[in-house]
Amino acid sequence: MLETRILNYLTKPSAAFTAAITGIITSNGHGLVNEDKVQLTTTTTLPAGLELTTDYYVRDVTTNTFKVSTILGGPAVTITDTGTGTHTFNLKAKAVLVEGFEHVKISVNTANSANLTIKFVGSDAEECPDFNAAQSPTNRFDYIDVIDIEDGSSIDGDTGLAPAGTDDQRHFAVNTDGLRWFSAVITAFTAGTIEVRVKPNKQYN
Repeated sequence: MLETRILNYLTKPSAAFTAAITGIITSNGHGLVNEDKVQLTTTTTLPAGLELTTDYYVRDVTTNTFKVSTILGGPAVTITDTGTGTHTFNLKAKAVLVEGFEHVKISVNTANSANLTIKFVGSDAEECPDFNAAQSPTNRFDYIDVIDIEDGSSIDGDTGLAPAGTDDQRHFAVNTDGLRWFSAVITAFTAGTIEVRVKPNKQYN
């Protein structure tokens, strides 16, 4: 299986935005690419047409603007007012199907004095869970320990990887025995950017 980029290093994990009734969302230098997945938060009220705790797929990207759709490749959401307060987009990683593979190699690259926390997650559920929502009997997943390929040390799944201003290139591995889905979640963000690439290896015969 080819390597999959589940987080794009050019993209800000979180940034403020404004919205217009044209459906255009503006966030200068956002770094998003078409088909990135985001969720939206606000200090007061989101622009009408946009919802909290909803996955949106980015489309029609320019350097400083984009639109969103609730369906990958679908029509842009209709926005009918600008909302109130400060609005923020939060980048969400893609999920990778790893069933039938022995392990996953993970490449993590941080830039721009990254100060954030990222955790790796997996699930044995038939349908891909919502890794961005709370764990529950109907949304089954768990945080996963990963092994640093450089020195064999373990990163605790519940703690995650937390660069604090020092950028690095790290390589990890995780045993995927029994897992069907794998992804990563950014659980805290202050600054910087991060790229995560995933490559399942050694498919069983």
